[in-house]
Amino acid sequence: MNVFLLIALLIGTQIGLSDVLILPTLAVEHGEGSFLAAYAFFKLFFILPVLQAELVAGRLYRTTPYEFSFVIGKRFWAQALFCILMLALILTLSMNLFNTSWALIFGLDGLNGDLLLLRPLDQNLYWFEQSQNTRRIMSFVLAQGIFLMILGGLAWRGIATIFLIMMPVVLGFILWHLPGTVEMLMGMSWQMISFEDMMAAMQHALTSSMAGLFIWYVLGTKVSDQIPTGRVIILVQLIDVLLGVAMLSISWDWISSYGVEVTEAGTVLRALTASLELLPVLQTDMASWLAGLTIIGILSSLPLLLLVAQQIHVVHNPWLLGLTVILVVITSGGLVLSHDTFSPVTWYDKTLYVVVQQLGQGILVPLLSASICIWIGWVVWPNRVLRQINPHGGFRYFLWRVVLRFVVPMVLGLVFARATASLIPLNYPLVALGVVVLLVLIQLFRLLKSRAVLPGI
Repeated sequence: MNVFLLIALLIGTQIGLSDVLILPTLAVEHGEGSFLAAYAFFKLFFILPVLQAELVAGRLYRTTPYEFSFVIGKRFWAQALFCILMLALILTLSMNLFNTSWALIFGLDGLNGDLLLLRPLDQNLYWFEQSQNTRRIMSFVLAQGIFLMILGGLAWRGIATIFLIMMPVVLGFILWHLPGTVEMLMGMSWQMISFEDMMAAMQHALTSSMAGLFIWYVLGTKVSDQIPTGRVIILVQLIDVLLGVAMLSISWDWISSYGVEVTEAGTVLRALTASLELLPVLQTDMASWLAGLTIIGILSSLPLLLLVAQQIHVVHNPWLLGLTVILVVITSGGLVLSHDTFSPVTWYDKTLYVVVQQLGQGILVPLLSASICIWIGWVVWPNRVLRQINPHGGFRYFLWRVVLRFVVPMVLGLVFARATASLIPLNYPLVALGVVVLLVLIQLFRLLKSRAVLPGI
């Protein structure tokens, strides 16, 4: 693999709808320019070591998670981690398919001019009709499932070709909107932000790098040891941040004047609909935003397929890809039927959409990412890691290892605890009881392992 292909694939794994639909509402709610600065800081100095640890692990072991768990290693803990990984992948892909279906519906309607000159009552009627038209949403989910199955069958070469074609388009889009980006940043407020605002920036930095946290290990298995990855990762993260800010520069006027009460993807779409109320013709910037929304939505799920479509030491098993896509489509169908406040399926008054989002993005992904960081930072022999990161050592390697060992697990633990607390109402007695039960189970496991209780085992 050459450097240009590596950059294209890494950029492709970072492209997602979260920077298009969630970042604007978070910026308005949590401090505008200061929030963007915190978000960029976390992307460059916190998420970067995590992603590099994924590449290091892939380079060291040269085997995919499936092969290691069921073909080569065949260890119980590896198989358990792979099952958790697959559950996280299915939940994340289900969210992607559901959100992309809405993005495609809205993008196509907007480009066709169906959203122009809609009065407030007509706007509400449009959103109500779309939310109730489950057949239309489900048709887009099924179409994406078929699309993913076809491209997943092409595996590495098909997905790599698509991202090679898209890389100059992404760079051209960033340069096109660079003047608007600078103007937006100069007009934003730059004030002190709270700890909650910082945690929101950290959570979004993690969410926007979701595909990378899944896939960079698999990409690492195909990266040569001679290719330097440090500067490549910095470049990829910069392009990812600039793309998100470029999309934000188009939608900033709508969302800042619309007002934000709830941080959800639909807020930006509603704000755009409101801004089109008096426009007889779709403006160029709005058309480019809608086109970008549609393209990014379609591409956001492709990198995740590499986890089940790319195999190195064994013949590719199509059943794994097929079963994954089928489960993803079924889960997405559940989200289609249970995504609003009148959902028939709830968990502690939370819709199935919120539960899937928190379980996948807030609990399972931080857990898996922390596992990789702890493994590379504490278990793997430092000299093996040093050869992958920086053969000359020095302060940069020392700083990377400190962040990977101490800072990353701590922050991921905070994200994990925050998501768990929001998903399950906890109180101090319940937490204390959980700790006691966990300690008892650990002690029982130790007794069984030492054959003190059942010596005949």
